[in-house]
Amino acid sequence: MYQEIKPSKGLDDLIDSFWTFSKNKTSENFKVLPDTCADLIFDLNQNKGFLSGVMTNYQRMELATESNLIGIRFKTEKFGSLSKIPLNETKNLRVELSQIFPTKNLVSLNQLNELETITDKVNFLENFIETSFRENYERQDQMILSVTKNIRLFNGVVNIGDLAKSHHISLRQLERRFKNYIGLTLKEFANIVRFKNAKKTIATSTDMSLLEIAFDMGFFDNSHMTYEFKRISGENPNCFR
Repeated sequence: MYQEIKPSKGLDDLIDSFWTFSKNKTSENFKVLPDTCADLIFDLNQNKGFLSGVMTNYQRMELATESNLIGIRFKTEKFGSLSKIPLNETKNLRVELSQIFPTKNLVSLNQLNELETITDKVNFLENFIETSFRENYERQDQMILSVTKNIRLFNGVVNIGDLAKSHHISLRQLERRFKNYIGLTLKEFANIVRFKNAKKTIATSTDMSLLEIAFDMGFFDNSHMTYEFKRISGENPNCFR
């Protein structure tokens, strides 16, 4: 059974959600869509963890019977300061935690499996995250955080060249810093933000035609939106209506 848990106030700027998956009676196969997030996932049955890097297109996941997983879905721009390696090296991949965190953090995370309830585990992880971000605050790239904020504010419909100019940096330098810190190129990040917002609008604004939504979201036409949806999610836009 899959369950999402919202983070405490104050951490919602860093974390999209906590989630658990457990007590499934049969193995399950499901599709995961890109969401500009990176997930830390702990397999409590095997007492190990890994990072599921930010994705550029959908992936199919298969979970074994009686899985026992707990995950933290980070907004990828917030996770960049915690990782030992550039996040572009984790894109569309699963990476062992030993490549992401220093040894002292791994020792601390081993305590997770000793806790009994989901509430205790989430509280433990929230404390771990708060401490980690305090210790790594100076590693945050404030310019990249500003750029991602702008991209999200305008639903991914932005001019990348203008973003570079407004932040007083060359486009080439911005692309390099953004890719290392976020794990995606500027264009990939903006496209996924636009896809997410278009998908949400299609589901909620049933009085709008797909063509109207396509124009509102900065697509050239309905065919362009359909192409992007198929590429990112494997589905046509009307599947989300």
